[in-house]
Amino acid sequence: MKSTCEHLRSITVNGRFLSQPITGVQRYAIELLNALDILLQINSIEQVPVTVLAPQDAREIPRWGSLRVEKVGRLSGQLWEQLDLPIHARGSLLFTPCGGAPVVHRPHVITIHDAGPFSTPGTYTVAYRSYYKALQKILTRTAVHIITVSEFSRQELMGFLRIPPERITAIPLSGEHILRHRPDDAVLTRYALQPGRYILGVGSKNPNKNLSGLTQAAGYLPAGSPEIVIAGGSNHSVFANAQDSPAGIRELGFVDDSELRTLYESAGCFLFPSFYEGFGLPPLEALTLGCPVVVARAASLPEVFREIATYCDPRSPQDIAGQVSRVLAGGHPSRESLVAFASQFTWERCAKETWKILSEALNR
Repeated sequence: MKSTCEHLRSITVNGRFLSQPITGVQRYAIELLNALDILLQINSIEQVPVTVLAPQDAREIPRWGSLRVEKVGRLSGQLWEQLDLPIHARGSLLFTPCGGAPVVHRPHVITIHDAGPFSTPGTYTVAYRSYYKALQKILTRTAVHIITVSEFSRQELMGFLRIPPERITAIPLSGEHILRHRPDDAVLTRYALQPGRYILGVGSKNPNKNLSGLTQAAGYLPAGSPEIVIAGGSNHSVFANAQDSPAGIRELGFVDDSELRTLYESAGCFLFPSFYEGFGLPPLEALTLGCPVVVARAASLPEVFREIATYCDPRSPQDIAGQVSRVLAGGHPSRESLVAFASQFTWERCAKETWKILSEALNR
């Protein structure tokens, strides 16, 4: 019996993410492809043609040297992914770095970042979780291989979707991309923030981010403590019951990468009391810049951040506040240690491990 990947000589990437706002999963896709492009340019990996297919409404297209980008089809969103994409990806191995993939294109590798629609269904809209639960049940049975971002997510996906261990691999992410951006100190002036005198939170208004716990913790901080500021947006088409920031919490909304770098570098600490994370990219970005982090002892976070983070009980505002106060008082590893820990995570490593899986699928 012939392999489904026999005679394939090229890789196509599902570039739907180029038409979406940048959150953690889109960041992963962009940075992974940036690293693959460099590896191909320096002949560090096998020279295989790679084409990124994107819908017509794709926004800013990265300038890659070895990866070709092509806008195809007439549809957008999920319809583009299920109908236009498989037509133009025909005859190639398809790699989907985030989101969904067309069910009719069988030779594919897909990255699923977490088991959120199965593990925490109440945090998503009914339409979103219903679609992705059904889609992932199909894709994980037909994919050549599944990639995820932590052993925690790997174990959850194996359990919910009955994926054999040999068909799913965990490959960690990196926060080093934040170093490419020049700091923009104007963001501090614009929001009247003083270095070291604010506690930073970053993330979309996903109920899993535990905005309520973060805001309740503010009431338990000692008088005169730095204020809490939150950077990030919201997506009501994905997340159910997205929480609004109450009085006493500074909400900055969207900030660009240069502004975000300054916010990380100037924060007294970074607070991430999330209930559920497949990996936890924002704390790693903070550590990359030497910012101490307080994260929840939950989901993948202890696996990823090991001894370098300060942990809190995400369901206890008192404990969140207590751990933040301890870090602000200097109870954290040196900033040099934080940077050294974060430097172990690189996009080059992520790209090489991903390419190994793609190459094996292509040549199988």
